[in-house]
Amino acid sequence: MMIKPRVLGTIIVLLPIVWSGCGERSMKLKLQFNEGDEYKYQLTQDSKTTTEFMGKKMEMPSSTNITLTQKVEKVDQGIGEITITYDSFEMEMTVGGKQIPSNMGKSMVGKTEKMKLSENGQILEPQGIKSMVALQGLGSDVNSMFFSLYPQFPERALKVGDTWTQKQEVPQSQMGLLIETLYTLTRKEERNGHKCVVIDYTVSMTMEGGEEQKMKIEGSGEGKGTTYFAYEKGLLVGSDVEMNLKMAIDAPLPIGDQKIPTSTHQTIKLSLI
Repeated sequence: MMIKPRVLGTIIVLLPIVWSGCGERSMKLKLQFNEGDEYKYQLTQDSKTTTEFMGKKMEMPSSTNITLTQKVEKVDQGIGEITITYDSFEMEMTVGGKQIPSNMGKSMVGKTEKMKLSENGQILEPQGIKSMVALQGLGSDVNSMFFSLYPQFPERALKVGDTWTQKQEVPQSQMGLLIETLYTLTRKEERNGHKCVVIDYTVSMTMEGGEEQKMKIEGSGEGKGTTYFAYEKGLLVGSDVEMNLKMAIDAPLPIGDQKIPTSTHQTIKLSLI
């Protein structure tokens, strides 16, 4: 049986596409820990918080610039015990158009935080909100609590185009936080001298608490980010996050209960140096 020229031409055009698809290998992404390994990162955060109170609006821009060293102290059954040391820590904040002096940055230089991290990116210690704060070194800023710069990898092997979700509930004594993240393995590229997979993600969150207290807090947020992960070395090379957060605080005041709305636009960038 003879194949018509038109059909033969179609087959010739489609064959490279089929072969390229078959050549895409799946891989299981995981962090790799080796005792004594040290990596240095640059972490920058820029945010602008707007608060309204009694008909007046106040804007508070701030920026944080940190260099840190991450060291693997111990590895036990695939779990890395890691210390984070702050090599430099600079903070700036402006309130009402005036820059506020901050001594917190200087006091943080040389201090260390400890954490335990699994191969799939799950933060085991410290748990909950404190884990995200410790990871970023951003102190107790409530708007910084929501970011986890390490993606949590699924158990299955992945290839370009695959998606997976992560849902995390963070119970606290006075506040409940629900975070949902949708990841997409977008492509491969070289970054900072490493062969990386590029993972794009969107995140949404809700926060509610204070029912047993006189002050009630409700909030929500959404954002997007990109993570660069060196799949051969099991190393986080970089992560960029942009978030918009909204929160309302019902507070009892002498003039009566007042709802204080607050919104924050925030960007965070982590880079291997």
